Amino acid sequence: MKFLIVDDEPLARLRLQKMLEHLGYSNIITASNGVKAIEAARQNHPHVIFLDIEMPVLTGIEAAPKIKQLSPESALIFCTAYDDFAIKAFDLSASDYLLKPVSQERLKQALDKIIPTDNTPSISFSYGKDLVSLSIDDIYYFISEDKTTYMYCCLGMVVIEHSLVSLESLLGEHVVRINRNALVNKTEVCGIQIKESKPFINLLNCEQQPQISRRNLSKIKKLIKENK
Repeated sequence: MKFLIVDDEPLARLRLQKMLEHLGYSNIITASNGVKAIEAARQNHPHVIFLDIEMPVLTGIEAAPKIKQLSPESALIFCTAYDDFAIKAFDLSASDYLLKPVSQERLKQALDKIIPTDNTPSISFSYGKDLVSLSIDDIYYFISEDKTTYMYCCLGMVVIEHSLVSLESLLGEHVVRINRNALVNKTEVCGIQIKESKPFINLLNCEQQPQISRRNLSKIKKLIKENK
């Protein structure tokens, strides 16, 4: 689990870092303003970003849309001494809004919302007016078409902001690439069907059958044997 702390006050960054370490987290990077935060998000794709609002150069509110564009899988938690920005923060799909000084209990409460306790990875996305988080157990596959990523899951088909590359980084060994435009939940793979001499994958909980590229066919056959 990777964290990014963004605050122009060194002591505030250090305090939050120590609080995260107290909860058992160690993969923590920091940035002192919104511009540096954008670059850190682009390079590291952190799972959670703590973003101060009032900062020089670029405020947290100004930086947030650019961060979400570069690292849509990152959950944003705004941290500020003022509550005036709460509505604007949630308009930017913030996962939570913490008032300084942040207590250990309030920090844990915010993290519990977005970090599965069983270490099962999840995907957060906008669904209507809500911010929804789904476990990989409820997701079947992802496909990218015309620069748009579609996720097939227990809610049906939804459009998400994540790229396939960022999904591979986030979900790791839970997914397998079956062609250049599709990722599949490994536990969903149950068979192969040949149509017009082309292989298509059978999924347990989804009627859709994405095509398997020839270079990935042997890998999928091996996975089917392991799933039996």
